[in-house]
Amino acid sequence: MRLPMILAALLCVLQSHAEVPTPARQQEFYPAPSFELVHSGGCGVMEGIASASDGSVYFTEITRSVGCSDAGGVQGGRIWVVPPGGRPRIFREPSNMAAGLAIDAQDRMVTAEGADYGGRRVSITDLRTGAYRVVAYFHENRQFNAPNDVAIDRAGRIYFSDLRLFGPETIEQRINAVYRIDPPGPGAKGLWPLARILGDNSKMNGIELSPDQRTLYVGLCDPGTNALGEQGQAALDRTGAGGLVAYPLDEAGRPGAPRVLLDLQKSGCVDGMATDSEGNVYLALPGAASGPGIYVMTPGGVLAARLALPHNESPVNLGFGRGPEAGTLYVATVGAGKVYRLRTGRTGSLPPR
Repeated sequence: MRLPMILAALLCVLQSHAEVPTPARQQEFYPAPSFELVHSGGCGVMEGIASASDGSVYFTEITRSVGCSDAGGVQGGRIWVVPPGGRPRIFREPSNMAAGLAIDAQDRMVTAEGADYGGRRVSITDLRTGAYRVVAYFHENRQFNAPNDVAIDRAGRIYFSDLRLFGPETIEQRINAVYRIDPPGPGAKGLWPLARILGDNSKMNGIELSPDQRTLYVGLCDPGTNALGEQGQAALDRTGAGGLVAYPLDEAGRPGAPRVLLDLQKSGCVDGMATDSEGNVYLALPGAASGPGIYVMTPGGVLAARLALPHNESPVNLGFGRGPEAGTLYVATVGAGKVYRLRTGRTGSLPPR
């Protein structure tokens, strides 16, 4: 191979991984990084951080059957709540193996109920009245594999990812996908209108909307297992790929051509994410060549900050508080079963109205 070709190949490899952020930019996002432990002692996977209008912060605990079962049987997952100034308590048990959460401006909690003896559906709970409803259960008469993460736009449309990472149930959807649930029309009853908007051979995990609602961010986290049979061309078309892909959205919530913002190749995974009011994307990377941590990407795809957790733990989900806690980032971890909070130099984006 000639030298120019070698240099070009090397450049591609270097560009495919996140560059090291400058100390000045790091200070913009984490001026005095200090983690406060909010909760510990979980069975294995904490997930789904979301905040309500009263300042309460909710998160899920996925009690995997492998490791969390006991003589009484298989547990069904939990949703926890941390009231303002209070201590964590159980909000709902069982949670039907809830994973991702999102709470809109009317305090309606959208829940992605996963597999491993879970609900494998999307539900809505009115936090003010307690009313619970199932809004999505299957696509084309096949039940979802394991709804994982959710996001809500200002029109009330719900976006959620569906992939199988664990659980013994039959895989019915033969494709990894992102779906959009549209609010029902006047007089409608039952499940809400549903459309599959993305589907390919990558495992689309965490999802988030930009504050202006014009971009859908999708985190790829594919350990290379559970290959399915009806796959399409992926933006990052490699088994075991991880990264961040941005899709422009039109007014109807339909995605356009993908733009790869971060390509971790086979050395990492993008799980949950959150955005601040300026559109920066905070990524939970449980694994990366440069180490697990909280990575911050600008809307243009520049790595602006990177922060490791205590004991180099692996984050899987994160979210900002509201009100006085709007600059506080809550972080959930896998393995150690912990939730931390961290003051940042930014304000989280608010749920759309």
